[in-house]
Amino acid sequence: MDRFQELLWDLGELIELPLHIDKNHACNLLLDDKLEIQLQMDTHQENLIIWAYLHEIPPGKFRENVLKDALKVNGEFHLFGSLAYYEKKNMLILHEFVSAEALSGERLMEKLEKFIEEAEEWRSAIERGGTSPLKYHSADAKPPPFMK
Repeated sequence: MDRFQELLWDLGELIELPLHIDKNHACNLLLDDKLEIQLQMDTHQENLIIWAYLHEIPPGKFRENVLKDALKVNGEFHLFGSLAYYEKKNMLILHEFVSAEALSGERLMEKLEKFIEEAEEWRSAIERGGTSPLKYHSADAKPPPFMK
């Protein structure tokens, strides 16, 4: 049996939702019609890649500021993965590589919970006009005009 499908079945039992691999060899989850999560194995079947499409960031100064903040966050170690920009869709994405070797449905669920929490913080910050979640702003950072 395919390792990826086995993990999806185990996860699906825990969250009471049947999960299957699609024609693109991935599994997409849409949470509250706001956050799209994609699960996919790498080409060597060694790592599970978790993607979250956070928010569209249109061209301009705002995009520059979001990407600067994302780079700053990427410069520090975080358990939730890395931020990237997907040019084709003008989207900020969060992704994480998880070793599939010792991964189980339970461990995947724990990983996903933390990943989704971080993804949702970024998505909602950008939706509110922020360039990153407030927890990443330094003490000397100026709040956006709408928060004064």
